[in-house]
Amino acid sequence: MNGMLIIVGLCAAIAVAVFATMIASIITFRTSLRDCPWTSVSSKATEVLWALIPIAIVLATAALALRKIVFV
Repeated sequence: MNGMLIIVGLCAAIAVAVFATMIASIITFRTSLRDCPWTSVSSKATEVLWALIPIAIVLATAALALRKIVFV
């Protein structure tokens, strides 16, 4: 049972690290109104999917670990 608690703790730590990195990169690399527009083509759907994939991985891992803890 202690192993599952470690997995839940690791999931929480990974989630905090991922969100902190995402927020730091958004703040650091956002474009200012004075800057020239970026010429690359971007897709909002791709950006959202790219952000949701790590969240889904962490939630799935945490859900499995919590299910093992609760239903032991």
